[in-house]
Amino acid sequence: MKTLLLFSFLFCMLAQPFCALSEVSDEILKADVAAMKTDIAVIKTELKNLKDTVNNRFDTVQDNMQKSFDRQNNIIIACIGLPMAILAIGATVWGILAHKRGIKDSTQQQEIETLKQEIETLKRRHIVNP
Repeated sequence: MKTLLLFSFLFCMLAQPFCALSEVSDEILKADVAAMKTDIAVIKTELKNLKDTVNNRFDTVQDNMQKSFDRQNNIIIACIGLPMAILAIGATVWGILAHKRGIKDSTQQQEIETLKQEIETLKRRHIVNP
């Protein structure tokens, strides 16, 4: 019986430091978990801030690219539109002048025809009355 009591006492003595260690380790674990939770919260806020910064910069780059594309489109339109406008104006003026020239040519052709007829009639008169 004494041996049983001695072994019981010995086992209790051996178990006590482990219990104390487990309490300390539980406290340490709780503190570590709390620290990890705060670290995770800090990391989440930093990631959110980083995401917002990247989105803002992306929007800025996108706006700059849009302005650049608008500028390029205006340049392309100017390079194509101005020569086309010049050609259209030139073609219109050429058409007007050609039309006037055509009218002038047709009136001159009619005058030539009438003069030919008069010459022919004068030649006939001259042949008939020399």
